[in-house]
Amino acid sequence: MEEIARFLAEHPPFSLLAKEQVQSIASKIQIEYFPAEHNVLIAGGAPAEYLYVICRGSVDLMQQQAQPYRVLDTLGEGDVFGEVSLMHAQPHFVTVRTREETLVYMLSKELFHTLRKDSPAFRYYFTASKVERLHMALNQHRADADPELFQMRMADLMRRGLVTVPPTATIRETASIMREHNISSVIIDSTPPGILSDRDLRNRVVAQGLAYDTPVTEVMSSPVLTLPEESLVFEGLTFMLERRIHHMPITRNDKIIGMVTDGDIIRQQSNSPLLLSRQLDRAHTIKDMRGYTNQVEATAIHLLKAGTHVRDIGRVVAIAHDALLKRLLHDAEAQFGPPPCAYAWLVTGSEGRYEQTLRTDQDNALVYADDAPPEAEAYFAQLARHIVDQLVACGFPLCPGDVMATNPHWRQPLHVWKQYFTTWITKPEEEALMHAATFFDYRRVGGTLEIEAALRPIIEGARHQQIFLARLARNALRQRPPLGFFRNFLVENNGSNRGMVDLKERGTALVVEIARIYALAAGVPATNTLARLEMAAVNGSISKVGPKNSPPPTN
Repeated sequence: MEEIARFLAEHPPFSLLAKEQVQSIASKIQIEYFPAEHNVLIAGGAPAEYLYVICRGSVDLMQQQAQPYRVLDTLGEGDVFGEVSLMHAQPHFVTVRTREETLVYMLSKELFHTLRKDSPAFRYYFTASKVERLHMALNQHRADADPELFQMRMADLMRRGLVTVPPTATIRETASIMREHNISSVIIDSTPPGILSDRDLRNRVVAQGLAYDTPVTEVMSSPVLTLPEESLVFEGLTFMLERRIHHMPITRNDKIIGMVTDGDIIRQQSNSPLLLSRQLDRAHTIKDMRGYTNQVEATAIHLLKAGTHVRDIGRVVAIAHDALLKRLLHDAEAQFGPPPCAYAWLVTGSEGRYEQTLRTDQDNALVYADDAPPEAEAYFAQLARHIVDQLVACGFPLCPGDVMATNPHWRQPLHVWKQYFTTWITKPEEEALMHAATFFDYRRVGGTLEIEAALRPIIEGARHQQIFLARLARNALRQRPPLGFFRNFLVENNGSNRGMVDLKERGTALVVEIARIYALAAGVPATNTLARLEMAAVNGSISKVGPKNSPPPTN
């Protein structure tokens, strides 16, 4: 009983209770063991009879729609589940399946309700619990709950049937139909289909002085970018953000059935990421730019509260930050004059992986063409200093390791960068491994210089360099998880973070390193950590499930 009481006292909501209460609860606990891949609770089945507290192991919360199930979340030691079903006396809204052998402590529903009645702290914890928010996001437990934007399908936002015009229609006839139906875009029923928006009418017709009896097929856009009806609204948001489009045709069985606009999404959720691009378009001063980055942070917090997957939030943040960087580069070129030769502005590290935090340190570099004129270095040095300073003013700190385009070492012509990459792989000394870990995760965000054909084959060739891979693996294994002998968390002993766990250095860094190694071993071009793991599994360098995953390459 003492061991159970000690465990409960270390984890909320029991840590919120008096010691005597916890000891009383421990005396009434039931203990149950479940093997791996066992369904503890089934969506739509009988209501839960217990509150489950995970003592050892982990479980997946799975939405039971179709095979394979969609994993919504994973819970580990100290987490609880079953409370939503207990509170509403309804079947559990997700299936809870053990990911591994799992030991749980179980409180009877009678004890659970007694604690909720007698302890405000206990009651409040479950009112605001993570699972409860997830439940609300899925709109399962309350018929009148508004569906959350990022759990909806694109088809849910279609407000009217599809409006089309024949390919024989003129511009005037098409504009009349758009006015009649009060729509801002229309599909042209040609082969393949086309699309015409009010912006196209302004830019391609009025501004060009075209005759209104011109066939609409001469000014439409074709082929049409589309998304299937089952796509999540968030997928549509990302797709529209990346391509800066405002009208999204929706398909069923590859046939267009309707249209969703950015206005439809904004009406559903006023804090839409689509508004970020409009705010950036209106920014004219560095103060405006700083306001934009503040809005990116507010939007990310909103997405998190809405239950959006962290991977998707990272994507939105990366797209928003990319847009800011492109704007800064555009303004700088207008100020300093056109660049003397083609160049590429790279972001590296976490930003290159689409995994940066809201105000991550800068990690960037600049590559310029080998045929650059003599004045190129001075121009790009000035450009780099200006952009880095502007990013600092927008809230992005300088890189402590000086991995920035202001450092001449990371502002070089393409042939130098090819030599860098080759040397890091063939002569994997300690410093080379550090640089490879940073720069192999690059993305080009600005500039017109095509660098993939020159640099990517060098990176992909790393799979044949066993010594390089082995040393990367050895370095990765130096990252130790923050767990003690008894699997308790180890916290920092010194500095401003004393008493806290560094989740980056002690947690995600190891996963990032291992994913990179498996991706390199498989010749996978992806930079995002999850994408690397998924593609490495497809290519066979790592298995998809189970404890028999292939180890990192060794010598």
